[in-house]
Amino acid sequence: MISADRVLGGLLIVLAALAFWSAQSLVVPFAADPLGPKGFPSAVAIILAVCGALLLFARGLPFAWPERRFAPFLLVVVMAGYALLLVPLGFILATAGLACGVALLFGARPAFALVTGAVTSVALWALFDKLLDLPLPKGILGL
Repeated sequence: MISADRVLGGLLIVLAALAFWSAQSLVVPFAADPLGPKGFPSAVAIILAVCGALLLFARGLPFAWPERRFAPFLLVVVMAGYALLLVPLGFILATAGLACGVALLFGARPAFALVTGAVTSVALWALFDKLLDLPLPKGILGL
């Protein structure tokens, strides 16, 4: 009998191959970056293929529901809330809420979850906004 891990691993490898093939068609004639637009999607496709191969060939433990049975479903709710609140609240506050919510769902103490949310959101904001110069939603903080 074939396991769900092997089916998912095979599907991830197929998806990675399609993503890599699609990335090779990206061309921007005026790009100053030596890699051009192909670099990042190609790297993601390679990582996806490696993860798929690990699922396909590795022997893992059988699936067991977590102690908090509703945690996977609540995680989807937290991520949907993040998507809905990202523009109105801005990147920093929405990401802090996401990181805090995920930490709480994984069993962190509330104080630790708040610190995790604050540190994660500021670190990601600094990485994306300051280092990579990517535009992020400013929201109510104006940052």
